[in-house]
Amino acid sequence: MASKSTIFSVIAILLLPLFTSAQSESQQPKADFSGRWRMVKDKSDFARATMPDMIVRVVDQRGTTMNVHTVQTIGRKTTSADVSYFTDGSEAANVINGHDATSKAFWDGSALMIRTNIKLSNGEDEWVLDRWELSDDGQTLTTTSQITTTKGGTELKLVCEKEKVGG
Repeated sequence: MASKSTIFSVIAILLLPLFTSAQSESQQPKADFSGRWRMVKDKSDFARATMPDMIVRVVDQRGTTMNVHTVQTIGRKTTSADVSYFTDGSEAANVINGHDATSKAFWDGSALMIRTNIKLSNGEDEWVLDRWELSDDGQTLTTTSQITTTKGGTELKLVCEKEKVGG
């Protein structure tokens, strides 16, 4: 029969990869999405939704706060939106398309996941799970959005290239 110290040693050895994997995950560099980003239409996919003519997103990320200003044009209609997220998992309250929304952002490696619940005017909920990822060179931002409502769901992909500031 194995001694208690042998059993604990075996358990410690078995659990060690779990702890080192969690530690290395928390030490991965976090992406900085700051910058001015413009949609690349031929790389983006809006599924059944109308493809905007233009989307420009300005991101200001400082510490755990990320402010996002988005301007979007479809036909002759231009809209803008301002939202804020906290990358430490704290809840953020925003208004999206005139509806109250709460978001929680968290890191999945170097990708930022943002889970948002939007309260629609009919009382129903719309859930959006965004995945923000930067290319290795930091010049392409890909946002994949899974949208779920009581009527079903869809997935959208917005690909943006970083604009040069000042020429």
